[in-house]
Amino acid sequence: MKLFNQVWLSFGLIVLPATAVFAQSEGTLEEITVTAQKREQSAMDIPVAVTAFSGEELKQLGVERSNGIGDYTPGLVIAPVFGVGNIPNIAIRGVGLNDFRDYHESPSAIYVDEVYKAALASLDFQLFDLDRVEVLKGPQGTLFGRNATGGLVQYITKKPTAETEGFGRVSFGTFDELIAEAAVGGTIGGSVTGRISVIHNQNNGLQRNVNPAGENANMVDMTAVRGQLDFDFSEKGSLLLTFESARNDNDGGNPYRYAPSYFGEDGLAYVDTENLNVVVGTNDLNDINVSGGLNLNTDYNAGTARFEWGFDSFDFVSITNYQDFSKEQTQDCDSSPADFCFTLYNADSKQFSQELRLQGDNGNLQWDTGLYYFSLKTDGIQALTGPVAGIFFGTESGTTSFDTKTESWAAFGQLAYSVSDSVKLTGGLRFTNDKKDMTQTFLLGVVPGGILYDSSTIGDLAKQDKNNLSFLANVTWDATENTMLYGSISSAFKSGTFNTGFAPVPLSDYSVKPENLTSYEIGFKSEFSGGRQRLTGAAFYYDYKDSQIFAFQNLNQLLFNADSIVKGAEFEWAALPIDGLELSAGISLLDTKVKDVPDGSGTIYDRKMVLAPDFSANAMARYTWGLSGGSSMAAQLDGNYSSSVYFDNYNSPGMKEGAWTKFNARLSWYSQDSRWELAAWVLNLTDEEYLIFSFDLTGDLGYIEQLYHAPRTLGVSAGFNF
Repeated sequence: MKLFNQVWLSFGLIVLPATAVFAQSEGTLEEITVTAQKREQSAMDIPVAVTAFSGEELKQLGVERSNGIGDYTPGLVIAPVFGVGNIPNIAIRGVGLNDFRDYHESPSAIYVDEVYKAALASLDFQLFDLDRVEVLKGPQGTLFGRNATGGLVQYITKKPTAETEGFGRVSFGTFDELIAEAAVGGTIGGSVTGRISVIHNQNNGLQRNVNPAGENANMVDMTAVRGQLDFDFSEKGSLLLTFESARNDNDGGNPYRYAPSYFGEDGLAYVDTENLNVVVGTNDLNDINVSGGLNLNTDYNAGTARFEWGFDSFDFVSITNYQDFSKEQTQDCDSSPADFCFTLYNADSKQFSQELRLQGDNGNLQWDTGLYYFSLKTDGIQALTGPVAGIFFGTESGTTSFDTKTESWAAFGQLAYSVSDSVKLTGGLRFTNDKKDMTQTFLLGVVPGGILYDSSTIGDLAKQDKNNLSFLANVTWDATENTMLYGSISSAFKSGTFNTGFAPVPLSDYSVKPENLTSYEIGFKSEFSGGRQRLTGAAFYYDYKDSQIFAFQNLNQLLFNADSIVKGAEFEWAALPIDGLELSAGISLLDTKVKDVPDGSGTIYDRKMVLAPDFSANAMARYTWGLSGGSSMAAQLDGNYSSSVYFDNYNSPGMKEGAWTKFNARLSWYSQDSRWELAAWVLNLTDEEYLIFSFDLTGDLGYIEQLYHAPRTLGVSAGFNF
């Protein structure tokens, strides 16, 4: 496999870096339209490092869930902290959060149709009826603002059309997976159009539980529906109403595989490889041996109203959104069949946001200004039960109830002025006031009534009231007709938060400061070979103040602030070398440093960021050819490579995964009129085994919890468009 990785790396360097995003149109690469600056623009004309995928491209790549785009985006790594359908760590250029408390927010934001999603466990979701996905890299603090420290991922759904159209698709695969998806849209009456989209996805679990008393784990039993109504008032105005609902019932939960561990002389955790399979009983890394009675149930409902009206010299946009997300989870924290350690995580998040925006384009000047309001309320419990609670707390359980309230206001503005035909200057500011209020009750059973943390007991530590001014300044230069260069300085912040656990947190560790990131970036975007090749690149330096670093100590989850430095570069390339052949590739280079991190032994030194590989690459080749009768075939091979990563901020050897390479393959048939499609596919073609996340419990219980990538999976699908 080492030789295999070296061959793959050599291939990536030869074909040049790139993205998997392109489409063939009359022998040239199709223009990619994005809304990275909250208006439709060509991705090649904006000074933002952006990778975009169409819905069709995601289907061809076999990406069914939001986490999957990380394999095809340079600089983006998405890892499931808990497992399928639960909290992901979304790290853009190393900026992420590997904590798992439900009231936190990610520093690399997720948007759906211009709407921010806050609840962490709602960020791993099923993709269906999508128009495109945009990944914006680097701080987006001016126009997007909230918690876009590392950047953001925006999912754009397909909208209603006047013409009646739709599709149906069914897919069958390994683990008894079934995916059934359909959508239909068109004119309902007069100037009203609509679209309804539905999907159902189920399987019997990606991990086999060898304990006959338990269910397989990381299963999916999810149904989602989205309805849209678009009211076209005139040529100037429209109102789009959207409702979405999704529910997932996982009867096997999201447990980890048990890996015995120990502390080395350096005070860091190591896996006891000689006894790795003692608890599980098999050497299959996707096997687990855990207790029964585990579960993960989530319920999501959201509604959005987007109103737009065009005046003579500017446009007015209003986006109103409400979301309600709930989660119930039972976890086996001893990762064994013994009923020794269980954790419960129940949470309910209610979110409301309102954005008012004015936009204009007056000759050489483009301008945007607006107001934003955001409210988030998350309440729930986390509990530790079983004999382990008696060991740590002297009682049958350690339960913490929490109630977190966030209220945020922001005002923003951005100007882009064309100094000449080839030079444009852009500047932007965003002022934000962020208020948080936290109430926690620690019910240990040994203290009557529990221990209360709120403003009446711990004073100002239970509240935060912070102001922030984010900024953007960049210059673009059209060096030639097909080459643009840019340089930018920008900043963004992530709001502060609070620590909690199964027992009271020391007051000195309770409040966590906001983090602030200032980015210095230069880049280029170029097309050549008559529009048949596209190459983009960026180099960046981050001055990352008070980054929120995660540690697990005495069964408590703790965030602490530490300054960090990130340096790196990315390159993306796409080409149509001959008719019918599409090639793309991409690479990411990262050098990350978290300063002065103490480990369990008290040793202080600089560490690497979590989920920040020094080198990663992706590539794709797709060839389409015609058949007699007018139908066609397409064969595709894609893959990605990652150098080693750490899953903890101590950089423990037992929390490190080495380099890996993964390939996927797909063969498709299309009817002459392109209305029918049949496909067969293989994911993880070479059955590569590698960790996608782990938790270190060496100091508390003497083991590390591990979660491995799914093994080789096969499937077939059939689709019909009308």
